[in-house]
Amino acid sequence: MAAGMAAGGRTAAATRTQRGWCNARSSSAWRRVLSRHTVALSRTTALLPLALAHDGRSFFASVYSPSFSGVARIDARTGRLTRIKAFPDPQFDQAWAALDGRWFVWNEYHGFDGFNDFTTWAWDTKARKLIQIGTATRAPTGQFWESPWRGPDVRDGIATWVQGVGPDQLGDVHTYNLRTGRDLVVRQGHPGGAFLLDHHVVVWAEASAPGAPTRMHATSALTGARVRLPPALRTLRNITGLQTDGHRIAYPNASYTSLWWSPSPAATPSKVIGTRHLEHIDNSVQVSGHYVSFGIYPSVFVADTRLRRYVQVSTQGGSALVNSTALLVTHGPTKKALHPRLRVALVPLRDLPPIAACS
Repeated sequence: MAAGMAAGGRTAAATRTQRGWCNARSSSAWRRVLSRHTVALSRTTALLPLALAHDGRSFFASVYSPSFSGVARIDARTGRLTRIKAFPDPQFDQAWAALDGRWFVWNEYHGFDGFNDFTTWAWDTKARKLIQIGTATRAPTGQFWESPWRGPDVRDGIATWVQGVGPDQLGDVHTYNLRTGRDLVVRQGHPGGAFLLDHHVVVWAEASAPGAPTRMHATSALTGARVRLPPALRTLRNITGLQTDGHRIAYPNASYTSLWWSPSPAATPSKVIGTRHLEHIDNSVQVSGHYVSFGIYPSVFVADTRLRRYVQVSTQGGSALVNSTALLVTHGPTKKALHPRLRVALVPLRDLPPIAACS
């Protein structure tokens, strides 16, 4: 859902460089490569990619078709679809997911009207075993307690998510050891969505009082003991769209008018892209290794942090996923539909052309 629920900006993208990364205007070579790697199944079936597998050829997606609607793994080359779990309501259910290589974890949201009614699932790609690890809880009135806007995260066999447990956005930060089955609540308070850094550190944003700016907090995902917040996160306030591969960090600022990046939790983040007029960095930011993907509606870009350049990979909305082996680009819909067919391209990193020099 991180890919599928990106909050787009309001005008065409026309970014400017601010002592950061530059826009390589020539993207024809990238368009040709993406076209050659279009996933054939995406031309006939409504797919919403959720996470990239680490084999460089497959990905996980929400699938909506007459024969199956639910979460599945798709081989981009053969079109083979491995069913993992069907949606109870094929019309309105959706997912937001993360993958650490072995473990695929997602929230299954029931309905399009919010993030409060969900179930958290985990699938062991090695054992091919599906387990339920969490579920939203209801207030005495029967309504679900309010939960934050963010799906689960998983890293090195530890999953984390936040679910509402009381009034006034009271919530629990869960960490779940997928090897042992231990579910630990590391924080009860008023947290936003949680994510994981390397070395089993779980991080979330929380305000000290209603109306106060949020700041980041961190604990051990294994024990719940407070840990010292990494330098890259200490000065962040009201940041909701941060993404990390466990080590590198990228995020829009609080007003979504600039993109920031840090090569490690120990380094001070740098402003690498700014927007102008009414443009906004959307919440589809992804980071893995030296690649960062982001959107400024209706464009989607991929940046190479070594070259400090970025290139346009879509002009019609959508999003991109990247990991250590591949890049997946999902183009936006060409017509309105509840579950539109979205053109998807999956390219092994080794097949990507270099990003041209900026003009």
